[in-house]
This record gives sequence, C-alpha cells and structure tokens, in this order.
Amino acid sequence: MRAATDEPPKPASADAVVIALIGAAHFISHFTILAIPPLFPMIREDLGVSYATLGGAVALLSAVTALGQTPIGVWIDRTGAAPWLAGGTALMGLASIAMGLAPGWWIFIAAALVSGLGNATIHPADYAILSGSVSQNRMGRAFSLHTASGYAGFAAAPAVAIGLEALVGWRGALIVVGLLCLPVAAALLWFAPALRSERARREGAASSPVTVLTARPILLLFAFMTLLAMGGSGVQTFLVTVLPLVHGVSVPAAATALTAWLLGSTAGTLAGGWLADRTSRHAATVGVMLVGCAALVASLGLLPMGALGLVATAAIAGVMLGVLMPARDMLVRKAAPPGTAGQVFGFVSAGLPLGQAIVPAPLGALIDLGLPGLSLVASALCLAGAVLAAGTAQAARDAAAPAR
Repeated sequence: MRAATDEPPKPASADAVVIALIGAAHFISHFTILAIPPLFPMIREDLGVSYATLGGAVALLSAVTALGQTPIGVWIDRTGAAPWLAGGTALMGLASIAMGLAPGWWIFIAAALVSGLGNATIHPADYAILSGSVSQNRMGRAFSLHTASGYAGFAAAPAVAIGLEALVGWRGALIVVGLLCLPVAAALLWFAPALRSERARREGAASSPVTVLTARPILLLFAFMTLLAMGGSGVQTFLVTVLPLVHGVSVPAAATALTAWLLGSTAGTLAGGWLADRTSRHAATVGVMLVGCAALVASLGLLPMGALGLVATAAIAGVMLGVLMPARDMLVRKAAPPGTAGQVFGFVSAGLPLGQAIVPAPLGALIDLGLPGLSLVASALCLAGAVLAAGTAQAARDAAAPAR
C-alpha cells in the first residue's frame, strides 16, 4: 500500500489550492496548444507557407512533447516537480510570444519546438504533484478536475484565438496567449512550497527508471492509454464527417452530436472523480464504462438512427468515457512505485499523443473506400482493446504485489 494512504487528510482548503494551481497549469497548456490551429489561414498568408507545413509545426510540437515527457518525468522524481512545472509553463508562454514575433518560417518552427519542450513538463509534473500533495480521500476528484481543466482549455482556445486575431492580428493573438502563461508560471513559483511531489515525501524509494518503466503493468498501461486515445480520437476527428454519410443527417446535426460527446465527456469526468473517491475498484469502473462506450460508438456506425438519437447516443457515450478518466489515473498511480509518479505518468501518458497520431490516416482511408461506418466500428474496437489492456495490467500488478 502507498504511504500516502497512512497520512491524515489535509484541510480541504490546502488541497483546493494545489488542485486550483495544477488545474490552471493544465488549462493554459491545452489552451496554448489549440490557440495555434485556428490562426492557420492568417499565418499561411503572412508567412507564405502551406497548410501541410503548418500542420507539420503542430506535429513537431506534439512529437517533442511525447518524447520529452519520460526523461523529464525521471528528473522530476529526482529533483521535485514545482520548478519544472513553473519553468515549462513559462517556456510555453515565451515560445508563443516568439511565434508571434517570428520574422520568418524557421523561427516559427523553432518556437514550436520550444513550446513542445515546455509542454512536456506538464503531465509528469501535474501528476507527481497531485499524487504527493493531495489527500488520498480527494485524489479521484483531483484527477477529475485536472482532466476537466484540460478539456476547458481546449474548448476556450479557438474562440479566444479568433477573437484576439480580429482585434490585434494573428501575431498579437499569439503574443497575448503567451503573456497569459506568465502569471500562471509566477503563481506556481510563489506557491511552490505547497506543491510537493512524491519525491519530496520519501527518500530513496525508486528503482532505476529502466526497471520501473519496463515492468509489465506499466507497459500494459502504456498500451491501454494508446488504445484509449486511438478510440477517442477516432470519434472526435471523424464523427462530423461520418454521420452525414451513414445516416443522411445534416452537418450541423453531426456537429451537435460531437458537441454532445465533448460536453458529456466533461460532465462524466467530474462525476467520475466523485466515484473514484468512493470505490477502490478502479479497474472495474474502467472496464464497465469502456465496454458501454465502445458499444455505443459502434452503434453510431451500424444502427439506423435519426438526428435526436445520434445526439443522445453520442452524449451517453461521452459521459461513459469521461467517468472512466479519474479511475484511469488512479490505476496508473497505484501501479507506480512510491516516488516514481513523474516518470510513470510521463511515460504512460505519452501513449495519448501516440494514439492520436496513429488513427487519422487509416480511418480516413476507410471513409475514402466508401466504408464510413466502419471507421466508428474501428474506433469502438480500439476502446474494447483498451479494456483488455487495462484488465491485464491490473492482473499483472496484483500478481506482482506480494513480491514487493
């Protein structure tokens, strides 16, 4: 059992400060990333580059994030997370400002690379701090608010970016976005003594990173995260394209179904935090919710439905996906040996951008072949595969527990 469970709960106000700061960092990181794509038409015209090149810049940012999370997580576990989180947030802000000031394409690309490096600190540092600073009886709700804050950052970014562009142009918009990161970084530094990672609570707990990260439960959780991202990303990327082709509904109706999926996911995440704090059967929660979500996603591609049925089905599927998210994070936390939350969460959560990168091309090919419904079935199969990976990871952890 983790030592955190033996400690008395902290006052709710102390946990609230930590959760608010981590939520702000997660919000601004997602906000900064998704503020760039809505500005593509203006950037393209000004810098004279193609959309493919602009997409490559975002892909580079994501790739640097995915590759950087694990080594940064190792250092976070050795040195403490708060300085890394504050520094990464500031780095993202400065990189966004540099994009806005870039005189040419190569400076823009270099700034995107730096932004990806700053973003690579977010997940390992966030989870290490939540694991080390929040009372065990509130951990599920802390994880749920962390996830919901990221969703909120994604939701707010496009409208704010376009609104800023109308006022100050695309360059000014990116500069303002970057400036918004700096007070968040300053607040993280100011409250750094309250942002304790697990490394600060235990001495010499961790094995070597290679031993930790190649343990069977951790590798299976990486596979789980990858499959989960593949399934969820498949729905989010192609739902608006597929529903009119399969069901003959209008594009606005399909967009409403996607909105219902996203809102349902956010609401489910908040409910899932409450549930995760009231049960220790997190693997069962993940399994039940994923099976239900996969069945509903498959039905969107296979069963005849009207617009109202599509919206309702997408909403319920989104709620189910959201409910499992805090339980997902609790599974990863329980699998991480004491003092390794940064590296384990950094490594496992790298499966999220990997899964998001894998699915668009093959699912798009299914649509091009005249099989749009199968793209949602394939997404559902990925979600079903994630159930198997999560269950096997739990079984491997249980089998290894007596040896610890």
